[in-house]
Amino acid sequence: MITLPPLGIRLCIVAGLLSGCAEIPTVGGPGSNATSAEPVLCVSKTQCDVYWQRAQAFVANNSAYRLQTISDTVIETAGPATARTGLAFRVTRVPDNQEGARIYVVAACGNAVGCSPASSDAVIAFKRFVIN
Repeated sequence: MITLPPLGIRLCIVAGLLSGCAEIPTVGGPGSNATSAEPVLCVSKTQCDVYWQRAQAFVANNSAYRLQTISDTVIETAGPATARTGLAFRVTRVPDNQEGARIYVVAACGNAVGCSPASSDAVIAFKRFVIN
């Protein structure tokens, strides 16, 4: 019988594997986030709705997989499949106590060698597209 470590440890291992050893690239320009790990911030319902529409368009046009879930709080594709380099995405919208929200994006592939494009590059491109 195989015993798996607790879920928290497994998630940390996966996060470590996805992040790799490279320095996280920065995003330039006003109103941008410093790293690919930080969320996109929106401050009003109107701005958040526009960002959310752009997020859906980006994922639809840049994922190697079809959209699987689209709601007011989650955009998710199928995948990633083992050994494929194409990216799958999960975007979540977390409302704040005002009218704004934080939008988080995760891009991943099933290939242990690397993704094409790199996950961190895709996240930066996502943020640039959504913000601009």
